[in-house]
Amino acid sequence: MRELFKDAVKITNYNIILTIPLIVFVKILDLYSLYSRSHIDSTPKFLLASLTVLFMFGVFCSGWFYMIKGAISLSKKVFVLDEDRAKAALNLFKVFPEGVGKFFLSFVGVYIIFFIIQLLATPLVYILGVKIIGGLDSASMQNLQELAINASSNDGMTAFIDSLTTEQVVFFGKWSLLFMVVTSCIMYLLMLWIPEIVYKSPNPVAALWHSFGKLFKDFFTTIRLFLSLWFMGFALLFINTFAFINPIAYIIMSIILFYFSVYFVVLIFLYYDRNHTAVEMNSDEKK
Repeated sequence: MRELFKDAVKITNYNIILTIPLIVFVKILDLYSLYSRSHIDSTPKFLLASLTVLFMFGVFCSGWFYMIKGAISLSKKVFVLDEDRAKAALNLFKVFPEGVGKFFLSFVGVYIIFFIIQLLATPLVYILGVKIIGGLDSASMQNLQELAINASSNDGMTAFIDSLTTEQVVFFGKWSLLFMVVTSCIMYLLMLWIPEIVYKSPNPVAALWHSFGKLFKDFFTTIRLFLSLWFMGFALLFINTFAFINPIAYIIMSIILFYFSVYFVVLIFLYYDRNHTAVEMNSDEKK
């Protein structure tokens, strides 16, 4: 497991250009979201904006994840000169359009399936939360809405939190914990879905089903891998909450988070490549 983490760091460092498409996509998405908030005033415009985001997601993911696969393939090659390695890494940009051509529809399907999963999971989580934690009565809900309205006209979220009672803070803390646990479980179940699409099956439904089998086939390894990434991500997000105080700290943390995002994906792809692609190739050769 340690070698996997070390090799993922090397691959990420050698192919740091992988952060460029990610940064560009995030910034374009932010700008488009900002533009949409001030211009969407009807249902047709909302539907058009949703389709635009869907296509943006399909283009970026299909090209970028194919670049990740290319970076994993480059790590298996031996380069005599660092210049040759740098040129090979730059050539990853050339495979971006190829990935879009191969997997655009696949990741449009991923977006739709993930949206359906959210629709199905939300009411189930709500019902579970009401049974375990409890819900707010009508009087408490009205009081909460008044607090939110008053807070929005004063100091925003800080004033809203300060206006909550201790019981309300505990109540919402339990709900936040429940959502975090459920989200983490879903993330674990979907961990090998994207590599399965890029390496094996462009069909997102078939890839999702096959990824479940590979996920639980080596359960203890995959859960250790996921928990390691989860705790690292949680620690970075926790530190990032304090970075808003200082502009320089915010810029540094933004760079670290983009780097970690690339490292996160590279590590999962590297695990899949070594434990499933290579193993299946060896079994095919024996046959």
